[in-house]
Amino acid sequence: MTAAVLGIAALPVPAQAAAVDVVAAVRRLEAQGSPVKIFQHTSVAWPRDPRVDELPRGYCKGGSSDPHVTGMARLGPGGVVAADMKRSMLWDNCSLQFLREDAAGGDRRAGDLARVGLAAHRVRSVGAVLYGAGPAYGGTSWAKIGKAPGGAALYGDQIIDAFDLGTLKALVASASSSRPGSAVHDADDRAVKKTWSYRGTTTFGKLFAMSKSFRTMLGGRLDPRFGAITVFWGIATDLTGKPIVVQAVWRPGKGYAAESVAVATRFSWDVKASITAPRTRRTARDPYGDDVADLFRP
Repeated sequence: MTAAVLGIAALPVPAQAAAVDVVAAVRRLEAQGSPVKIFQHTSVAWPRDPRVDELPRGYCKGGSSDPHVTGMARLGPGGVVAADMKRSMLWDNCSLQFLREDAAGGDRRAGDLARVGLAAHRVRSVGAVLYGAGPAYGGTSWAKIGKAPGGAALYGDQIIDAFDLGTLKALVASASSSRPGSAVHDADDRAVKKTWSYRGTTTFGKLFAMSKSFRTMLGGRLDPRFGAITVFWGIATDLTGKPIVVQAVWRPGKGYAAESVAVATRFSWDVKASITAPRTRRTARDPYGDDVADLFRP
């Protein structure tokens, strides 16, 4: 896979260029308890449903099955300690129809996916608890979902946790490329012209071994069928080492719940954030499909 696939153009390395230390920068951000703004886009290639061929041409309309995530997070000891996210994904009329048909036949996962794609929903992780609001969680008011790490609301579409120092160190140590990069854009779509680019590959199996966040996303268990899936990753920083864009691409192919996934998470650092636990009067379960990682859980 070329650098263009990850959207990071490779540039010649000047002889005087000094490598950026992203690990030291993230360690510093965590010590400062830095807040960060997030914009994230995920492209998902869903398997084609043969029922589409039974419908009139042009019948399937509307929607966008690519999840968008916006919100705020705060760093602290160990990585992300709190996050407040809004996730949007709207099914087209055909996908929603098929999911509802499958749900009526007893497929609980299809029912969950249908609700996830009805409207935007909110998730917030703070104080070791995950909260949710929206159709995916049974209503517009906040509900308590259960115990969860501070980054639970942020991760799940993005599987690369660049704020877990152990994961970050392992990725940087195995990077196939570490060099000056091209301009990237932060969560506010502002250009950061001088950057440093890390790129490399890993697998689901290796990522599961190195990343506590990824293990949490998969429910603590890696399906043996998925261990060899290759993940192409990229981290672009400013010249102080602060992450600006984290990207991951994996393409398992046909026969999987998602045939390919490409996710890019952008960060802005000049922000303020106060993330507190919402008031709740009800509970809800964590539905299938509110994160892309759910598609690869056992």
